[in-house]
Amino acid sequence: MKKRILTIIQSHDIIAKTAEKGTGRMSLGIEEDNKKTDEPDIDIHIIPDTVKTGNYQKRSFTWYMEKPSAKDYFLTVFIFAVCTLIGLLFQKLDFTDTNIVTIYILGVLLTSIVTDGYLCSVAGSFLSVFLFCFFLTEPRMSFQTYAVGYPVTFFIMLISSVLTGALAAKLKTHAKLSTQLAFRTQILFDTDRLLQKAKGEREILDVTCTQLLRLLNRNITAYVVENGALSAGKLFSGEEREDAEDFLTPEEQKIARWAYENRQRAGASTHHFPHAKCLYLAIRSGNNVYGVIGIPLQKETLDSFEYSILLSVINECALSMENAKNAMEKEKNAVIAKNEQLRADLLRAISHDLRTPLCSISGNADMLLSNSERLDEATKHQIYTDIYDDSEWLIGVVENLLSITRLNDGRLKFKFTDQLLDEVIAEALRHISRKHDDYKIVTDCEELVLARMDVRLIIQVLVNLIDNAIKYTPPGTVIRIRGTKTDGKAQISVEDNGPGIPEEMKPHIFQMFYTGKTTVADSHRSLGLGLALCHSIIEAHDGTLILTDHDPHGCNFTFTLPLSEVTLNE
Repeated sequence: MKKRILTIIQSHDIIAKTAEKGTGRMSLGIEEDNKKTDEPDIDIHIIPDTVKTGNYQKRSFTWYMEKPSAKDYFLTVFIFAVCTLIGLLFQKLDFTDTNIVTIYILGVLLTSIVTDGYLCSVAGSFLSVFLFCFFLTEPRMSFQTYAVGYPVTFFIMLISSVLTGALAAKLKTHAKLSTQLAFRTQILFDTDRLLQKAKGEREILDVTCTQLLRLLNRNITAYVVENGALSAGKLFSGEEREDAEDFLTPEEQKIARWAYENRQRAGASTHHFPHAKCLYLAIRSGNNVYGVIGIPLQKETLDSFEYSILLSVINECALSMENAKNAMEKEKNAVIAKNEQLRADLLRAISHDLRTPLCSISGNADMLLSNSERLDEATKHQIYTDIYDDSEWLIGVVENLLSITRLNDGRLKFKFTDQLLDEVIAEALRHISRKHDDYKIVTDCEELVLARMDVRLIIQVLVNLIDNAIKYTPPGTVIRIRGTKTDGKAQISVEDNGPGIPEEMKPHIFQMFYTGKTTVADSHRSLGLGLALCHSIIEAHDGTLILTDHDPHGCNFTFTLPLSEVTLNE
């Protein structure tokens, strides 16, 4: 069964009723008629006409009836005085009356151009006939004439002048309407473009109110919803600031809260608080209200076109606020998901990787307890060594976990002091595991290089970098630690001549829990925290940590620290 489509031209009375109800649907007795037909499915499309709606008036006619100003009166009198003088001059030069009449018609055109509305041009039409009859016809200085055809001339001259003036004023009004329409269209385009760039509800509301201020040329009050309540109002005013604060009185704010809570328009020109100074419109999208905008309506109301553009701008504002809210929620969800992933990775790493050294410690301790008298001294020493190495590895892992947790939470307190690089490097080497005996560690540090640092954290960085080199390089590798002064900063590098790091792993080595596919020499598998912690600590010192290739092979980790100024007391 096919649907029938019924299109209805909606009159302004119906618009006023449906606008108050906040819906575009209406019942015109069609439902009862449909029950009697064989085809009950009908789509109703309501097309509103352009007639005024409610209290919103069209201004096109008011422009024609606009009251002339003193300047318009002066210009009208001046133009026709000049036309009269030119007519007297033409008479002395023996020009015909036709030429003089055209001068007055030209004066009517000029009057229509330089004055507002068409009242001055119509008044000028009668004034031109009056002046022509009084000053330029015989007998002069009277309204009598000797010529039989002059009354017809006066009548035709009057009709021509009125038509000319009315047409000129109408063309001028149409030009104003076209200019205003172009300006309003440009406002809509600019509003859409600026709202796309705005971030946050406050910035979106500021852009919207600024554009409405340009559009309506009147003060704008705005309220934004914060933490489930309407905030204090903000006034956007133009050059005229008279009584501007009157729009933010407690009474006006109460009406704005009512519009927010009831999701309806209120204030001037409505049934709710009609004596208010402003018309309050809720910025809403669906069931969500993001704020309220107040439009002063004390002096003059909005025409239907202005009101429709106002609603369009407010709808754009509501859509932008909804998009901003969705983007913020999406970002929060992404952060939560990332934290959950980090927590899952940490639990996975702890459950899989910490179990190996703990099982080793437990097994070795059980062997010593059960079979201590059967083991020789060399075997006991090896078991003690394994227990010690596993416990030291666990201590290092726990230290890294605590440090990176405190650093990310902002609970890690820095104690910056001035330290010599060679002393810091020497202290870090004393914390290196006993396995460094199988490697050749060489230090090359300039003397008296004083750097600003938290010495405890920098030692932890050096220990992590050196242990990383020991862990991923074969025994016999040369590990060189350099301390220099470069480009106004203290620079420390840890380089080795091992196999190096594959290119596909380099972009990820400073990421937390990234371990790559590199095989570790012993049974301990890295948690991927060491380099991530080093990177965070060096950034907190306003330095940089980078990885470069060591020639001919190997890795070179280099980080910088701020230099300290040395003050000599004489």
